[in-house]
Amino acid sequence: MWKQVGSAQHHSVPFVAIERFDGIRAIQSHINQRFQVEAYVQGYSSNRPEFPDECCEGCKVGKWLYGEGGKHCSDVALLNDLHESCNEFHEAASQALMLVDLCKREAAIAIVRGSRFFKDASDRYQSNLAKLHLAFEMA
Repeated sequence: MWKQVGSAQHHSVPFVAIERFDGIRAIQSHINQRFQVEAYVQGYSSNRPEFPDECCEGCKVGKWLYGEGGKHCSDVALLNDLHESCNEFHEAASQALMLVDLCKREAAIAIVRGSRFFKDASDRYQSNLAKLHLAFEMA
């Protein structure tokens, strides 16, 4: 949109609000998701958690990272590690859920209780979320 002010013309650029990254909320959301998986796998809940097929398309953090907000993070290594740890967690959780669906609950329990893959991916994802949160808070 062009506006005339005096004798000069100025181009009005639409303001695009960039959603602030809330790492604390993202960590809490992940912990809730992890507890839902553990509760379902261990038989404490009959509500099967749903996971997006692709982190970058289906989860809120992925949408933020691949949207306007992520363009303002210059730490490519952190972004890659965040994406990788999210994918690893989703893969381990999806395997556990699939095993429950196949009536192999003991194998699923072994993934969420005894497998370092599930716990390590979750812990690394939370750590990366905290680092990203701090990066934006300190900027």
